[in-house]
Amino acid sequence: MHIMYALLARIVITLLYTMQFLMFGRALMSWLAQDEDNKIYRFLFAATEPFVYPIRKLLSKFEFFNNMPIDMSFMAAIIVLMVATTFLAGNFV
Repeated sequence: MHIMYALLARIVITLLYTMQFLMFGRALMSWLAQDEDNKIYRFLFAATEPFVYPIRKLLSKFEFFNNMPIDMSFMAAIIVLMVATTFLAGNFV
């Protein structure tokens, strides 16, 4: 049974690393390519927005985050991914 937990943890960690990679790609695309009709940009947006949107909705309740010049929800999502990945990698693998 311990092997199953380790395998499941490894799969979840791999998915978290993949999401981090996709979010990094989205950030690069937003800086470099301003064409929102780009297929790669649309894919990256569609893949990462379901993770970013709940955090954006939560942070929008705080007036401080509404006036920021950068998207703090995106940065918070990356931090959440990194913490979750570190926690899982340190405790289950």
